Amino acid sequence: MRFYSDEGVSAHTDQIERRPQLLALLEDAARGHFDVVIVHTLDRWARNVGVQRQALQRLGDAHIGFASVTESIDFTTPAGRLMLTMIGGVSEFFSDQLGVHVAKSKKVRAESGFPVGPVPFGYQVDAESGVAIEVREEAAAVTGIFERKAAGDTNGQIADWLNARGLKTRTGRMFTAYTVKDMLRCRFYVGVVEHKGSEYAGRHAAIVEEELYERVQLRRRGERQPRRQRSGPPSVLHGMLHCGNCGSALHSDRNQFGYPLYRERHGWPCDTNGRSIVAHRVDEQIGKIISSVELRSDWRDRMAEFAVAGDDGPNLANLQGQRKRLSRAYADGAFSEAEYRVRLAEVDARIRAKTTASEPTIDEAAALFRDVPAMWAEAEPDERRRLVAPLIERVYVDIESRRIGAFTPSPAFRSLLQGALQRTRGSQAVILSPDETESLEMMAWWRRGRPQLQ
Repeated sequence: MRFYSDEGVSAHTDQIERRPQLLALLEDAARGHFDVVIVHTLDRWARNVGVQRQALQRLGDAHIGFASVTESIDFTTPAGRLMLTMIGGVSEFFSDQLGVHVAKSKKVRAESGFPVGPVPFGYQVDAESGVAIEVREEAAAVTGIFERKAAGDTNGQIADWLNARGLKTRTGRMFTAYTVKDMLRCRFYVGVVEHKGSEYAGRHAAIVEEELYERVQLRRRGERQPRRQRSGPPSVLHGMLHCGNCGSALHSDRNQFGYPLYRERHGWPCDTNGRSIVAHRVDEQIGKIISSVELRSDWRDRMAEFAVAGDDGPNLANLQGQRKRLSRAYADGAFSEAEYRVRLAEVDARIRAKTTASEPTIDEAAALFRDVPAMWAEAEPDERRRLVAPLIERVYVDIESRRIGAFTPSPAFRSLLQGALQRTRGSQAVILSPDETESLEMMAWWRRGRPQLQ
């Protein structure tokens, strides 16, 4: 018996592609993996009539039976198919109405002065009355944020002030300039509730006076700088580069002259947080590795081997289920935020490892690899990024030495990049397996002095 469950996905969606588990069920049905599909109720199968008909048609084409535990109807008869359509229509109507009622209830809550959604830092919701009440220490910090901004402090300076006091955001992270920016434009602090572009008088006490809030907005508008002119090439490793010390992603940014760089800016403790590297220093290193790629005569067989290597253990569906259970356990307080991040990264790495490269991707890459060194030298930065993207999942850089220390290749190209790394002069980087990516052991290995960078 197999179980398929689209947890967290509405059955009201109008496209099967938005229901990954339903899509997997239909694909398995076409392969003849089972004889009958059993659902608890029909509206758990699909509330959208179009999706319902399409999915049942595909089951019929595969000669797979369909039964509902709650509705005792033979859906193979004309009367059953008519009843199926009627039930589906009612379910779709109910789902539409439910959406209307939810939207209406949110508006009513806002009009009544109750918070709509999570309350910001500085408040907590009283379980009995539903009214947002102040958290004394946090509320004092919020007042300090606005006063410091009005006095001329930057968002970064305010974030440092909050972190020095040991305060954490609602998600347990450190404060950043971006966090402060969002707080400074939050109208909830002046005692109002915003909903759909309208404001309503809140039942909660204001932490910030309206006059102070407006002074801060005037200063913020005065601080706005004209958008930086984009000059010079973009960064090649955009979206792939991570800090080797803490594993957090580095963001693509530009300096005052418009040239690209990678900046570490996140809400986790790290010695190099806030620092940056000029992009070309890192891009040149990855370019040397890519330029050393050579296709062996048996390249296709070797890539296929590595694409399916390590396929023992849980399948993709089981890993996705682990990911959902992990999120629920974290929500229930089973472990800390830091442990949750590490565990989640490990599961995600195993999911990526189970996702093999498709044949067209390999063929396209092979066409490029025939003359990679010359191509890399002539390619524009955007073309270089498109060349790297299918080959490498993550790159870890030591910000202090500005050197790449490790990277995780896409499974199908692991063998290819291992050979390229061996031929790259001066590179001391290592290749990580998917299970090592962002694991506790790998983080400790980096913190022990990053020996491969000496």
